[in-house]
Amino acid sequence: MKKRIILVLFTLLLCGCSYDKYEMPKDAFINTNEKEYKVYSTDGKLYDLIGDTNTEILSKNKTLNTDEIGEQEVEVSYKYKKRDYLYKIKYTVIDDEAPIMLGSKSNVTYLVNSEFDLCDLTNYIDNYSRIPTCSIVGDYDPNKVGTYNLKYKINDQSDNFIEEDFTLNIVSELPKSSGGSSYYTKEYDYFEDEVRKYKNDNTMVGIDVSRWQETIDFKKVKEAGCDFVIMRIGIQDDIDAEISKDRYYDTYIKDAKDAGLKIGVYVFNSSINEEMAIVNAKETIKYLNGEKLDFPVAYDFENWSSIKSYNMNLHDLESSINAFRDELKKAGYDTMLYSSKWYLEHVWPNEDEYPVWLAHYTSNTNYQGDYIMWQKTNGGKIDGISGDVDIDIYYIK
Repeated sequence: MKKRIILVLFTLLLCGCSYDKYEMPKDAFINTNEKEYKVYSTDGKLYDLIGDTNTEILSKNKTLNTDEIGEQEVEVSYKYKKRDYLYKIKYTVIDDEAPIMLGSKSNVTYLVNSEFDLCDLTNYIDNYSRIPTCSIVGDYDPNKVGTYNLKYKINDQSDNFIEEDFTLNIVSELPKSSGGSSYYTKEYDYFEDEVRKYKNDNTMVGIDVSRWQETIDFKKVKEAGCDFVIMRIGIQDDIDAEISKDRYYDTYIKDAKDAGLKIGVYVFNSSINEEMAIVNAKETIKYLNGEKLDFPVAYDFENWSSIKSYNMNLHDLESSINAFRDELKKAGYDTMLYSSKWYLEHVWPNEDEYPVWLAHYTSNTNYQGDYIMWQKTNGGKIDGISGDVDIDIYYIK
């Protein structure tokens, strides 16, 4: 028996059945193409890198990883003379997009000889870099009275940048407040007027509410001509806070359904990564408890003023809503994206083309993207609610 085993092993060695899969056979060749891909792109495929070859390339449709910039490497499986081998091919991932400026002060005033950081006056986000850097272009002297024309400059790690002009005033004495009372009369949008303007066979007119509206008489809301109500179900104020249920949600949804209104919900999210978004989605599903909705669950991210401190990029923003969507889908709920016109146009990637709930406070929106619902005012008035309320137009497909 031992002689037979030794004979088999000896035969295997003679036939060369044991071989290094990473060593390319003498007569085989694989010519490769030099390629660059944009960071987070999904169109890079293995076959793009393969030129002429006398081997059989396996898994040609393999998607290349583009989540990190710089030189990357992909392992290729190929077959040559009935044997399987492995080969490594390099490619490059680049970032050629500048950061986005989300807000800055164009005219600032400081007292002479005081300490300040002008970069504190800016807010920005990048498509890739999670911590872009801010610098000030131009000379100024905080210890010398004068007017200085400067620029904010925001750089990412690939040295893409955006600049924005501003004026710095260094003064010997800060201007005094004019004092006195400021009189302001708010113009309200009355619900019955909005119904007359926007209600037709292809639309519904409704409201969205949260605990800020406190006690609501939904029967009166329904009698006023309201078709639907979107209510806040969950809120996560900041990244350090846990999501919690809106304290009026249980009352709102019962009373709204009893009044015969169509219902939907939104979640105020501060999710900065997939893990946080999944937690928020699971809590939302628990709060819903199987409730049937007439609209997709709205994902509402509004903490733009804090985003610089969150160390997140646009990819994190998109992957968060994707994770939220995927978790809700498991429970049978669809998702829509709530955001204002400016952020939809300049910030949100929305690469998956979510249904959009547009916030744009005007009588005629000029937003060019697709949307299924339009929040047209936050200064609405309707019977059944003592304070202001948002009024929304839903477009029936």
